[in-house]
Amino acid sequence: MPITVSDFNDIEHKVITLMGMSGVGKTYLSCLLGQQGWKHYSCDYEIGTQFLGEEISQTLGEDNRVTTEDLSQLSEYVSRLGAEEQGGLSYDEFKRRQQVYYNAECASLKALKDIVRNAHDEGFTHVINDSTGSLCEIDDETLIESIDENSLIVYIKASEKEEHAVLRRAQEYPKPLFFSPEKFDGWVTSYLDEKGLGSSDQIEPDDFSRWVFPKLFENRLPKYQRIADKYGVTIPSSEFHGVKTPDDFIDVVVKHLPTEYKNCA
Repeated sequence: MPITVSDFNDIEHKVITLMGMSGVGKTYLSCLLGQQGWKHYSCDYEIGTQFLGEEISQTLGEDNRVTTEDLSQLSEYVSRLGAEEQGGLSYDEFKRRQQVYYNAECASLKALKDIVRNAHDEGFTHVINDSTGSLCEIDDETLIESIDENSLIVYIKASEKEEHAVLRRAQEYPKPLFFSPEKFDGWVTSYLDEKGLGSSDQIEPDDFSRWVFPKLFENRLPKYQRIADKYGVTIPSSEFHGVKTPDDFIDVVVKHLPTEYKNCA
């Protein structure tokens, strides 16, 4: 549940989960804090190593080489739907990898409680949980509640300018994506109908990525907001632009927390 400024200030060991779309600054802020004494827990890295490491190696037939600086092999594993001769995957294999990735992301979030405990044992005072852009796709309220119980969820909300930049970048550089499970099949059917194709094996992977990304983007925004409204706090990305120290970061968070609980009567 959302907490007040007083509640937050009373927490000796602060744990914050950063949530928001890819490119909004989650990892930049997490690395900044990590370089200045916080424990940086990167869900992307943990997914690509601890929770999908063996799967990636077996599926791609090569050693796992995912690092915090280079997640390209994780993207290669997720891959794209479409014609194999253009680097795509069959529908069944693509869906299998989507489910395996989803399970791994859930596992990385379930581990947060243990990560926090271990971090404190190792001498870290505070923990920053650098979540993936698809955290909002987790269809497990108990898991989201667990994240809330073990951290303050901060939704970094992109500006309109940043949203346009994300959409433009997705058109210029289409990349592998984790799709909204409840929407994916319908999007594929709509794409096939619109393009006059008989099966997903005829899909041009880059073209589908460009076509579907705006739909994925629009579908995720209210999901982020729902989680933030129920469990955390929404902070415009612009508020973090001048952050250089952990104290700066904390000041921004405190500024956006309520001073008292809302009247639920």
